[in-house]
Amino acid sequence: MTRPTVVLLEPLHADARSELAAATDVVEAPSPDADLEGLAHVAAIITRGRGRVDAALLERCPALRAVARAGVGLDNVDRAAAAARDVVVLNVPDALTDTVAEHALALALAGRRRAFEGALDAREGRWEKRLDYAGETLASARATVVGLGAIGARTAALLRAVGADVTTWNRSARDDEAFEPDLDRALEGAEVVSLHVALTDATRGMIDGERIGRLAEGATLVNTARPAVCDRDAVLAGLADGHLGAYAVDGFEPEPPATDDPLLRHDRVLVTPHVAALTRSTFRGLCLSTVRGVLDVLDGRAPKDGARVVPPSP
Repeated sequence: MTRPTVVLLEPLHADARSELAAATDVVEAPSPDADLEGLAHVAAIITRGRGRVDAALLERCPALRAVARAGVGLDNVDRAAAAARDVVVLNVPDALTDTVAEHALALALAGRRRAFEGALDAREGRWEKRLDYAGETLASARATVVGLGAIGARTAALLRAVGADVTTWNRSARDDEAFEPDLDRALEGAEVVSLHVALTDATRGMIDGERIGRLAEGATLVNTARPAVCDRDAVLAGLADGHLGAYAVDGFEPEPPATDDPLLRHDRVLVTPHVAALTRSTFRGLCLSTVRGVLDVLDGRAPKDGARVVPPSP
């Protein structure tokens, strides 16, 4: 029997790759955006988020049966085009909940306490800056969590655990003790905002100049969703006039950024390199769940072990 071929647009954990290679022929792309050839017999494609699976790529893979995202967000996969070709789309929604929520909390603490500013001052020998230190605590801060999927809900719980006064918003109603159905009202006067929405046409640029203006003076904005959820020009303007005290974001657009990008170089911006979901243990488990989900689909079984089939529409 001919073994199915699986294309990896980005590397996986070695244990997951070995498990995949035991059952399939694995082809590794030299880069996430490489122009691949010889795709006629490819049965599955696995991406970790940077590799795009668009309609053009799907068209070149007539035997394709599954596309899997080793992670949660699917803004890099054309789900409608996949559905039109009866291609199953998979992700692993629950493997990263605690990891990303902890990263969001860490960024919120760092931004609120201006820890990255202080670290830069110390490294540059500006110890006198401690005399006009502008950091504040998260305890009693007015915090808003935007998006109440598993990660957003966990982040709200962590913020409450350190004493923040948390308001939550989600596109659809949620049973949360401080749910506010109107986003603008949820953002009004917030001192800390943590973003946890998928990137769609509706959420792209949703945090714009008008909404930043609703925040408290000197607010901290945390983005572990996608960079494009925030209007970057509005963020830079908010930092320039002081209305934003700090911006902390996991990832960049594009990745990697130009080294002289003004957002990357700003003293009150903390950028982490798209690592909110990555710890040694979660990366291994995430990749194994993804591979096992793909193998289940290729063998005609419902995916298990954490992987799920995603509906075709965002």
